[in-house]
Amino acid sequence: MNDCKRQGNERMRAENHDSPIRSFDNSIISRISRPGFTLIEMLVVLGILAVLIGASLAAFTSSTKKAQKAKGQELVHNVATALEKIYQEEGSWPRRILTGSNNENGIDEKIAYTIAKHNGLSLSYDDTKKETTALDQCGVVSPWAQDVIRRKKGQGVSEGTKVPSGGTIKTHRLRYAVDTDGRGFVTANVEGESVTIRGSVAVWCAGYDGKFEKYKDGLRKDDIYSWGREQVKE
Repeated sequence: MNDCKRQGNERMRAENHDSPIRSFDNSIISRISRPGFTLIEMLVVLGILAVLIGASLAAFTSSTKKAQKAKGQELVHNVATALEKIYQEEGSWPRRILTGSNNENGIDEKIAYTIAKHNGLSLSYDDTKKETTALDQCGVVSPWAQDVIRRKKGQGVSEGTKVPSGGTIKTHRLRYAVDTDGRGFVTANVEGESVTIRGSVAVWCAGYDGKFEKYKDGLRKDDIYSWGREQVKE
């Protein structure tokens, strides 16, 4: 009798152990009791994410600066070519071009108008005012300043408008010098430093920071020049 009762109890325990409901309950309990991320683990993950994001942003910024500098280099050479074309076609420099040579104002809206009128550059201009207008209202400026003018759609922009990367619209204007006596040399006043260059035109531009450097310093930094070192007369 006792043996039968014992066997019955053992059978019931076995059935309860193998029951799907019992297994399901055990699974829930196991999941609830499983520990989650600790604070240290979360901080480690966040630290890794911060490093990855920082590296990505640095790479993006670097590639953007290189692309903008390449645009600036192309712009500087295009302006130099446009000025050379004016001299070749006219046989002399227009008075306004001579006046603007080595001027701190750079290629402002009036000088840009003169270049555009000679089909040297594709710019918007007003024949009545004799100056460039719309997105070219501040003259010929670097790619960094161009971005500011485009974002504002030309509204409320002046030469004093700040450029996020540094400087103002005015400091981002391209500057130039021309051969005034036909000797085949240009003397460019680069931040107080006289640089003599073989050729008829020299054009230069401040880099990302909107700050002009002396020529030798600018070579090491980010300023942009239309001439190569081999053209500089020592």
